[in-house]
Amino acid sequence: MGSAGSGRFGTYRIDGGEGTSMGGKDGAGNGETKCPEILKNIRLEDVALSEYYLKYSSLPGQGTAIKLRPTIYRGRLVVETIENAEILGNLPTQYNYLVNCIRKGMKYSGEVIASGITPVPFVVVTLHA
Repeated sequence: MGSAGSGRFGTYRIDGGEGTSMGGKDGAGNGETKCPEILKNIRLEDVALSEYYLKYSSLPGQGTAIKLRPTIYRGRLVVETIENAEILGNLPTQYNYLVNCIRKGMKYSGEVIASGITPVPFVVVTLHA
């Protein structure tokens, strides 16, 4: 259960140092990261290995309040429940550029749009800045 990736290299640092982004450029050629106000229908990765699924053997239902954790966890950006701060899954690596948005002070929260356990555990979320 890995990341599909974007076919481009990009990094972010766990130690809080400067990193580069993989996407989200503003298109003006000045290298600024564009921080979106909304991210719709994101299918999380590694849900079957997540803290939440391993603890409950189930997943939260539609409408559950979630947020993007403002720190890197085990080298990844993760989505967690607001109520108990339990990790639901990893944000796909194509969204690594959000690290720069978080450093600028942006916070993302939202809700679970869909979840299920067949054919494999999955969680789909929408995030708002």
